[in-house]
Parts: sequence; structure tokens; C-alpha cells
Amino acid sequence: MNITQTIRRLSAVHLRARSCSGFTLVELLVVIATVGVLVALLLPALSGVLEAARRMTCSSHLHQVGLALNSYQSRNGTFPTGCDDCAWWDAERKQHSWVTAILANLDHPALQDAYDFEASYSSEENRSVAGQVLPILLCPSTQTTDRKGLTTGDKNANGQWDPGDDLAYTDYGGIYGIEGPPYQAPWGSEHFVADHAIGVMVHETPTNFRMIRDGLAYTAIVGECTGRGGGASEQSEWANGQNVFAKYYQTNINTNQNNELWSDHPEGVQLLFCDGHVMFVAEETSQTVVNAFLTRAGNDRVGF
Repeated sequence: MNITQTIRRLSAVHLRARSCSGFTLVELLVVIATVGVLVALLLPALSGVLEAARRMTCSSHLHQVGLALNSYQSRNGTFPTGCDDCAWWDAERKQHSWVTAILANLDHPALQDAYDFEASYSSEENRSVAGQVLPILLCPSTQTTDRKGLTTGDKNANGQWDPGDDLAYTDYGGIYGIEGPPYQAPWGSEHFVADHAIGVMVHETPTNFRMIRDGLAYTAIVGECTGRGGGASEQSEWANGQNVFAKYYQTNINTNQNNELWSDHPEGVQLLFCDGHVMFVAEETSQTVVNAFLTRAGNDRVGF
């Protein structure tokens, strides 16, 4: 064997030895550390992208609700009543919500036909319809712990169905107006808030365009009211006529979950206005502006 052949054979052995060698422990640790840093940098950005997508979906849901409400208004000359047959003195009240009036406009004509307006929203007659989970009425950002399921379930855990069980939730409530000492109506008034504090979705009385003197584009009709105290309390079922709320005039956005403007979107909440547009209202928005959005005739038109 000559010198050239010997050198070639030694080179081949060396190459095979190198190809069989793996990463050293130090190299592996460096790779793991690098991947960890990249993940730490990317996770917040990914989380932000996912929340932006969820917020866009929520806005789309509210926009569809707005189209349904305006379609109802075009046909009937008014928006639906916030709560129909809600008189507090009537023990047999049926409490039909504004949502039950627009089911067909939300592409659920079969549910509209099946809903029994002669019976209570929580009755056995309406058990099947009112228990239908409607994704368009839910915000994808809502935390599961807030809602504790998509229906009320077996509320008293007695193992059998009772009126009010298995009702499907919604994250969107009708705007009754604003409340608090300066805005209380005199005893015996038609509504519990004063005329200048009243909103579009009230008990018993439907609202028409002429009543919305602050302007359709400046008056909210539906807002996010996610969870309603963790999803355990009533008033957040879409068939329940008490799915309307008056915001306390001094309560900021996302500071109280019970019958107030609340969402699981970071830093704000979505509002649907009477003209059909949806606005994300930031938590730092002044109370004057937010309260003005929630009234229909307060002579307080504001905007951004």
C-alpha cells in the first residue's frame, strides 16, 4: 500500500468517526436555552394575536346582532322590547327577552317558531328552545371560570329538571340606561330610572327611532356583560327578559361583573350602537362619555 492510499484510508476513518459523533452536553444546553428564549419572546406576541382574533370575532357577533335588531326595527317600526311581561308585581310574569324576538333574524327561524310566548321563558314548554347554545351570542374571550358552562345546568343540584335549569347563556345584555341616586325615577314611574337616563332596552315598552334623540350612532343598544357574577346568577340567559342592565353611573368598565359593562378582553369592552356599528370602548374612557353612550335622550351626544 502506497502513502497516498494510506492517507485516503485514514481520512475515510476520520470522516466516519465525525459522522457518528453527537452533540455535546454543552451544545445541547445552548440549543435548549436558545429555544427557551425564543419561546419567551414569541408567546406574548402570539397571545396578543389570538386575543385580537377573538375580539374581532366578538365584534362580528355583535355586528350580526345589530343587523338582526335593525331588521326587526324595519319590519315593526321599533326595536324589540328589552323585557316583555316583566312587571315585578305579576307573580306569573313570562319575562321574554329581546333576543327571543329576533331569533329568526339571527338565522334561527325554527327556534323562533318553536318558542312559546304564551309560557314563561323558563317553563318546560320553552326548555328545549331556551336551552340551545347560540355561539353568536357568546364572546370567545370569555373565561370558562366566569361562565361555568354554557347553560345554567342543574341549578339546585337535585338531579331533576326544574324551571330555569339548562338555559343557555349569552355574554351580551341589552342597555337599560344608567342608574344611581342622581338618575332614579320618582316612585310610581314607568321605569326605575329617570327619563334622561333611560336607554333603548327597557321593560314593557319598545323604543322607536324618534325616542332616540341623542342619535342612533351615539346611543348603545347592547353591550358586553360577561358572566354576571361568575355565571351563577340569573339574568345572563339569552331567553331571560332580565338580560338587560342599567350601568351604575360611577362604575368604570371592567370593575364589576354583576350587571355592569364587563368583558374578558384586556383593557376594554365592546358596545353595539343603534345604527349597527360596534365600538371597542377602553377602560380609561371617562364616565361622562360612557354614560352618554348608554342613554337615548340625555341631550349628551358625544363621540371620539
